Amino acid sequence: MPLTPAQSALVRVSAAIAAGGAEDVAGRGREALDAGLSAEQLYEAVLQSYLFLGFPRAIEGFFAVGPLLRSRGGAGTAAPADPDLWRRDGEDLCRRVYGRNYEKLVRVMRDLSPDLAEWMILEGYGKTLSRPGLDPVEREYGVVAILTVTRMWRQLRSHAIGAVNVGGTRADVKDAIGLCVPWCGSAIVNEAYAVTGLA
Repeated sequence: MPLTPAQSALVRVSAAIAAGGAEDVAGRGREALDAGLSAEQLYEAVLQSYLFLGFPRAIEGFFAVGPLLRSRGGAGTAAPADPDLWRRDGEDLCRRVYGRNYEKLVRVMRDLSPDLAEWMILEGYGKTLSRPGLDPVEREYGVVAILTVTRMWRQLRSHAIGAVNVGGTRADVKDAIGLCVPWCGSAIVNEAYAVTGLA
């Protein structure tokens, strides 16, 4: 089944945030709402970008879509801090995304940086990616777009598999990558297809 119009719009917003053009992000945000993405889903798509692009890009994303969100009542509210819940949810979601590679991922991350390994579960998969508002498949399609535009091939491979592990399809991952052409060009998209085995 192909990406829905709302999923395609979410992918385009994510790619635009990764590319960094404020007017483009605002325009893609408007298109996403018109395509059926809720204000809450748009908020979550921008919010999760900070994990992959940093606070500056996420802040600029919110400046771009903020007026849209406020006009639709979806400006968001801060969730209460609950590190125990974040850890539980983070481990559960990370296991789902990485499947049989979860233990290896944790070992590799601990070897790279014990702090990043901890933050990946608590901050990344728990506090951010386990939030309500977007389901795991939608989140992964947005992440695939961000990683394609920024050419983070190692992470793209993992999240392309992760999207399928949480209920997406290889065809939809390929579509999500293909939608990134306006932001990174066909040569990079073709490289992304090769990296993910979707060529």
